[in-house]
Amino acid sequence: MAGMRFKEEFYCGTECGKYFLTYLRTNMNGNYTVECPHCGHHHYRVVRDGIITQDRHKDEYELSRSVLILGLESTIRDTPWHDDPDFKRQRLRVIDGGN
Repeated sequence: MAGMRFKEEFYCGTECGKYFLTYLRTNMNGNYTVECPHCGHHHYRVVRDGIITQDRHKDEYELSRSVLILGLESTIRDTPWHDDPDFKRQRLRVIDGGN
């Protein structure tokens, strides 16, 4: 089973200053590299149960074992999407266990 899918927003603040979305699934665990669809900058993240943690991965060993996720080009924006009511409802369902 692939796990429930939900949107995750990224901010490419050190490079292009754009926001973009990608999809994560609840069965995703480990090191992931998320590529900004606007400038190609890589964001190195550790994911647990489909949720981005505060941890980063950076060394060569971890990078070679990382899974690349491409950001969605159609979602590039100058302002954050996380203020959207649909996004907030979706995140509450994920965190609350679907209730």
